[in-house]
Amino acid sequence: MVNLKDCISSISLEGKLDEMPKYSITQTEKIVKISTYTLRYYDNLGLFPFLQRAGGAKRFFSDADIQWVHLIECLRNTGMSLTEIRHYVELCLIGNETLPERLDILDHQEEIMQQKLEEMQKHLKLLQFKKNYYKNLSTQNKE
Repeated sequence: MVNLKDCISSISLEGKLDEMPKYSITQTEKIVKISTYTLRYYDNLGLFPFLQRAGGAKRFFSDADIQWVHLIECLRNTGMSLTEIRHYVELCLIGNETLPERLDILDHQEEIMQQKLEEMQKHLKLLQFKKNYYKNLSTQNKE
């Protein structure tokens, strides 16, 4: 079974996170820069397993939930589909016996990001070359 403390500590770059729900969805939207529509959609998909509700409907986010949102967005930005992210979240909820599969998933996403980074570095070098070429050409034309 899942250990909530382990889940929280695995998403916090800064250390311990407060688990007390204190942010409305509107406040959370401003903090994470993701629309309330998207946050509700992600929640309806089951991507926020620890999110608490007041009165059965109002969502309230803790600092830990905010970090979880950042993790979901990080995975989205690496190219993972929502279906793949949902599978990852489900694995997290099962517990430590799924650690090898989760590690494989993250290894795969890291490889994808390394490839993208290398590609972006090539693009940057070309842009820098063109910029320097134009600067040199511009300087020559002034003489």
